[in-house]
Amino acid sequence: MATERQKISSTAATARAAGAEDLEAGAGLLDAAADAASDTVVLAATGAADLTRGEDELEASGALSDLSDIAEAKGVRDVAEGAVTLDVAEDAAAVGALMAAVTADNLDRGMLLASLSGQLRVASDVVDLMNMPVLSEFLGMKGRQLRGLAVNEIGRAMAAAALAQGMGAMADRLATLGLGEVAAGLQELEAADALRDARDSAASAGVQTAAEGVAELSAARAEAGATRQLAGAGVVMVAQGAEELGAAEGLEVSAKKSKNGKGRTTRKK
Repeated sequence: MATERQKISSTAATARAAGAEDLEAGAGLLDAAADAASDTVVLAATGAADLTRGEDELEASGALSDLSDIAEAKGVRDVAEGAVTLDVAEDAAAVGALMAAVTADNLDRGMLLASLSGQLRVASDVVDLMNMPVLSEFLGMKGRQLRGLAVNEIGRAMAAAALAQGMGAMADRLATLGLGEVAAGLQELEAADALRDARDSAASAGVQTAAEGVAELSAARAEAGATRQLAGAGVVMVAQGAEELGAAEGLEVSAKKSKNGKGRTTRKK
């Protein structure tokens, strides 16, 4: 019986040691599963944040694309309007030059008529001194007519000069305005190019960030599966350890009963 008791005690000790080892291993697996679960939560949150940020960057890329299209359309329109304004300025300058030429012609003709008018008046005075009053009056009348024509021609020359000056000033203002519109249009086209560059950068960053988010979420799902496996293994090991410890306690109780039974038998004898 002593040998049988020793065997039972040895088996119980072995079962207790195995149970304790399994409990410790199971606890380690559960701790590892808890750490993995925490890492999984962080990874999933990071993945979701990256995916959201990637979507926001892609939306920003679309908005930048719209802005670049608007800027380009406005730039093209301003350049076209500036070109039209410059054409009008050139036309105004050409009209001003023509009016300046007309002014010179009218002035020359007016001065010639004034000269002829003066000559006829002198001739009228001379004829009057020669006692030819009818001819003198005729020459005087023609002189006065020529003088009126001369005044009209010189007046038209002055009006044409003023108009030519006004056309020249208007041409200068139109040219300045046209150049300003062209410059503004070119700046808007440059802004459209810059917005396109920003759009491309945002789109590239959005795609990359979203891809990182998807990869992180995939990794989180994979790690969640591994976590469940670790937790399952830990539970199994703890259950196995508890079972082994229970078996060890049962063997120890059996050994004690066997010992007590032997003692009572000895006393009866």
